Amino acid sequence: MRLPEEKIDEIRRTADIVDIVSDYVRLLPSGRNYKAISPFNPSEKTPSFYVSPEKQIYKCFSTGKGGNVFTFVQEMEKLPFIDAVKWVAKKVGIDLSQYERKSAKPDDKQSEEYELMAWAAKFFHTNLNTKEGKAGLDYFLNRGVLKETISKFGLGFAPDAWNRLCEEAQKDGKSLNLLEEFGLIAKSEKSEKHYDVFRNRVMFPIFSPAGKVIAFGGRLIGDEKNSPKYINSPETKLYHKSEVLYAFNFARDEIRKKDEAILVEGYMDVISLHQAGIKTAVASSGTSLTPEQVRLIGRLTKNVLFIYDGDKAGIKAMMRGIDLILEQGLSPKVLFLPDNEDPDSYVQKVGGDEFLKYANAHKTSFLDFKIDVLKSSDGFASEEQTQASIRDLVSTIAKIQDELAREVYLKSLAQKLDVAFLTLQNELEKVLGRETPKRATPAKILSIPKEQAPPAHTSEKQSLPSVAERTFLKALLESLYHGSEVLEFVKENLSLLTFKHEWTEKIARFLLERYEAHDKQTAFEVTNELNYLNDEDVRNYISGLLIDEAISERWQPESPSIYARRCLMAFLDATKKIILQNYDDALLENIKAIQRESDAEKIGTLITERNRLVKAKRDAEAEFDQTIKSLIGLY
Repeated sequence: MRLPEEKIDEIRRTADIVDIVSDYVRLLPSGRNYKAISPFNPSEKTPSFYVSPEKQIYKCFSTGKGGNVFTFVQEMEKLPFIDAVKWVAKKVGIDLSQYERKSAKPDDKQSEEYELMAWAAKFFHTNLNTKEGKAGLDYFLNRGVLKETISKFGLGFAPDAWNRLCEEAQKDGKSLNLLEEFGLIAKSEKSEKHYDVFRNRVMFPIFSPAGKVIAFGGRLIGDEKNSPKYINSPETKLYHKSEVLYAFNFARDEIRKKDEAILVEGYMDVISLHQAGIKTAVASSGTSLTPEQVRLIGRLTKNVLFIYDGDKAGIKAMMRGIDLILEQGLSPKVLFLPDNEDPDSYVQKVGGDEFLKYANAHKTSFLDFKIDVLKSSDGFASEEQTQASIRDLVSTIAKIQDELAREVYLKSLAQKLDVAFLTLQNELEKVLGRETPKRATPAKILSIPKEQAPPAHTSEKQSLPSVAERTFLKALLESLYHGSEVLEFVKENLSLLTFKHEWTEKIARFLLERYEAHDKQTAFEVTNELNYLNDEDVRNYISGLLIDEAISERWQPESPSIYARRCLMAFLDATKKIILQNYDDALLENIKAIQRESDAEKIGTLITERNRLVKAKRDAEAEFDQTIKSLIGLY
């Protein structure tokens, strides 16, 4: 899909970045902005992520990331730019179907990859309606899955054929190399021919948070003894299994609304729960719960309900998962279903309403769950085992980030095990002293929203522009909210400016190029122009300048024209310093040369050069002062 720039701009102006970002983090008012724990660094304790509703930009000062609504969606959903635009358009209700028809070719490599995975999902899904796919359809129907649910989750069937997918791909002109890269086909070492990896299996497409197919899980429906029951796609550039939760794309809005996520083990558990109206269910599917998956949930809620199988493997997974969830600042609870039941079978038996009633009546705290597990496994059978179990429980409580919550759970543990609170508290302090590293005091930066300056983020390899050049850029960018006169001045006088930092030069030229290209009948909006800046570091730097307190708002409120004049004067002052800096640098080098020289004749030559530089600086300053008079008159 190719969209005209005016349509992209319309989508950006229609979208409210605060609404979009709120889907991922909890924003708190902070003056004229909003702040939050960074979605890119959720382990931080002090909010360093700011959103400006006025300028429609965000800036994360702990990671340096920044941009507009499109770049935020790109970061969070791992999407190429055009797909991020489509995602936002759908969110705000802008129809792009007319543009879909105009271009069937993918815009870039990543779009081609997503398109290929969607094609494969359609191939598997369509097979359910064929004669040989009846076995797959019957499997789902016999498991109680309705046809509309099959359609919603894109369920499918891989035929029991050696290379059916390969043949269809070749007919449709699809890349066999990409199919092989994504684990859908493989090449025989003997014949050097491709064959299908998934055969005689019901297929479960795995979606990204944005709803794009990125992988597959396949369950065998035959009785082949040497074939694994489940096989899953390998890690690819699209699919990082540690970062994906099955059905998160379907569950995200409901999780946010209900303020709870239900975490189950398998595909069918999720599907049956969603079909029964319990749409907060997600699954880790094929991998142990990971910190990345917990953080994905943590964007939406702090409350997690485990409903794993009650066998040894399920209990072990929950024991580990509880510690992981607590480490990420979330609150876990556990539900055991009646004997021989899993979420799929139990919700099919009693229905969604009764399932929820049972869950609300029987879910327990993580502490009670762990105590029960330790008791049932003879964790308190002897004095030595009791000590080890208590230390294990205290270590779990130590992972709770909130100090008050830690104390509450510790007191509860003391009562449940009849152990002195002070004894447990001493044990807790030992654990915290051993496991909690000292944190360095975050660096301070200037001019971030007044209530608290977040940690500064600068690359070790990348120095930042000087104060004069930063002020020049800040004032130039801000001036664009008041008109284009300052940018016109830069355009006419760029030859006078010599910048020491490549970013300053790059930003100035980028703005001029975009200004020349834009429709002069509309306002030149710098927030929209960020879409076309490919250098991520520079884009992040611009976002930081824009989110900073505005130069023209550091004085008492006045008329817009006075605001603009204030901004202009700051810009001109910075520009003058940049122009004169070259002379100051040359004069400094001249002085150093005089101090090093012993030959009288050469010293005389250097002094003559110094006098010339002093005069040239004075003339340049006078010329600049004369040049700006006309510009000041515009304000």
